[in-house]
Amino acid sequence: MVDKLVSLAEAAALVEDGMTVALGGMSTQFHPMAFVRELARRRVRDLTVVSMVCGIDVDLLCAAGCIKTAVIGLCSFEGFGLAPSFRSQAQSGRIRVEEYSENILLCAFQAAARDLPFMPTKAGIGTGIEGLHPDTLVRINSPWGEVLACKALQPDMSVIHAHEVDAKGNVRVLPKPVWLDVDTAQAGKKLVVTAERVVPHETFRADPFKTTFSAFQVDAVVHAPKGAHPCGMLPEYGHDANFYIAYQQAAAAGELDKFLETKVLVPEKEYLKLW
Repeated sequence: MVDKLVSLAEAAALVEDGMTVALGGMSTQFHPMAFVRELARRRVRDLTVVSMVCGIDVDLLCAAGCIKTAVIGLCSFEGFGLAPSFRSQAQSGRIRVEEYSENILLCAFQAAARDLPFMPTKAGIGTGIEGLHPDTLVRINSPWGEVLACKALQPDMSVIHAHEVDAKGNVRVLPKPVWLDVDTAQAGKKLVVTAERVVPHETFRADPFKTTFSAFQVDAVVHAPKGAHPCGMLPEYGHDANFYIAYQQAAAAGELDKFLETKVLVPEKEYLKLW
């Protein structure tokens, strides 16, 4: 089996300007933030970023000028308020926003994962969302009733964060992944997994039923301790409320650029020391 363990910089270098990248995680949990920070440091441009229930991952990439189009279910900081950079760039037209429901995005990912042209759903029928996306959502008559056909969405790369990987590319999310991440991971042409720990291959052989994604599904794995921060990686650590508050305060004071350069876009080792 091929060794798939690479550095964070090597993994992020796989992302080129103009690519479509899907990010795992949900709300304030499980986002692959170490990978996001590395993309922001590199100032990758014109990305289409797909993140179903996103927040600081997409906001940070907006602040760094990396995003051209955001394909989302929603983007917010939950109890910490709106996502400031995303909001301002969406309102000004700096970025293009394609908004879907979570279920519709899941269906689009599921179609891509199964090599199907579309996936049917009842979600969205009778709402305004059909009119927003005539090129990707089409109402059709099936033998068993009317459904909404969701066109397959296959990102160039999917990126998720996990608890454990081995060097061969096997992945564990403990006790189980965020429900969105399975479809996010399976939809991409490539899958990169950052992880809290790299463990010996023998631990996967000893307990194979805990394997979330097998090596054949994964293109690269990265050792990224605290790689979800400031998001949580339950049950090991929760989200960092102080970080979210400091981020919002910096944005409100017009000092977000300074905050990012001194607290976020520093080298990863220094970042971990800061927080």
